Amino acid sequence: MDKAMEYIDKLAEKLGVAAEHVYGVLVKQAFANGVTDAIIGAVFLIIAVVAGVIITKIAVKAYESDCGAWDVEWGLLVIIVGLSVILPGGFGILAISEGIKALINPEYYAIKEILDTIGGK
Repeated sequence: MDKAMEYIDKLAEKLGVAAEHVYGVLVKQAFANGVTDAIIGAVFLIIAVVAGVIITKIAVKAYESDCGAWDVEWGLLVIIVGLSVILPGGFGILAISEGIKALINPEYYAIKEILDTIGGK
């Protein structure tokens, strides 16, 4: 933690501002990243739901038009469902969870960014 405070002080010195200002900016940025992640995650979840509804309607229509016979290429159906529903849905859930965590505790992410920067040197 001392190394983190030293980094903040050095950064503040270079920018000509107080260390509290630098930390405040990092906290605000962590909050902004949380909002962005939550919105992007919600968009991906909406995409997954809409794709799932469309695929279901197409499958039901195909089933009804074939008088109850499933003449479907199952491998292609699995790939389509995976790419259009499961992949965006999983990414959406992941992005929303990261966004919510950053919204609840932006200070943690500000300190994490500082420590990541120190560790990257």
